[in-house]
Amino acid sequence: MQRIAILVPAVAALALAACASIPASAPAPVAAPAPGPGFVERSLARDNLLIGGQPAAADFDALRAAGVTRVFNLRTAEEMVTVGFDEATVAAAAGMSYAQSPVGGAGGFTPAVLEAFAREMEAGDGRMLLHCASGGRAGNLYAAWLVRYQGRTPDQAFREVAPLGLWPLPMERLLGRPLRIDFADPATSDSFEVRKDG
Repeated sequence: MQRIAILVPAVAALALAACASIPASAPAPVAAPAPGPGFVERSLARDNLLIGGQPAAADFDALRAAGVTRVFNLRTAEEMVTVGFDEATVAAAAGMSYAQSPVGGAGGFTPAVLEAFAREMEAGDGRMLLHCASGGRAGNLYAAWLVRYQGRTPDQAFREVAPLGLWPLPMERLLGRPLRIDFADPATSDSFEVRKDG
């Protein structure tokens, strides 16, 4: 133990002496990080629609420059408290109309939300931003709209939103095989709802 107590100060003294003998030089300049793509470029563009995550207040100028005149927000009021700005006010200041149809969890995906989105799509008044926190809920809503209002199959709709990370499905990734997603026969008792009868 005494030997270790003697060695530690000796090693420290040698290290300090070595550092002192190295000539001082100016630190190498650190390159500024290259600017990444902006919010508009990171969003999924489909016809007159941008689909993405939560924009920052500073993104609304770029959105306006990209032709966005409407915002359709799927985030809940509780979520919006955390963003640090009033999105409806910022959108209005940028000359955009604003609608919020909150989808909180899987139970928030209802036909009413799809119908509200379809009405906004039919308005056709300029380009629209459809967003949630990360783009997942927004992408699922757009996929459902493609199926119901554009006649796409569920498979085609999911592939359309693949850039948002919604396809391949997690189960497909886990199994290493593609799935075919289609509608069940409405005459059967099969349902996506959890059964409570045992």
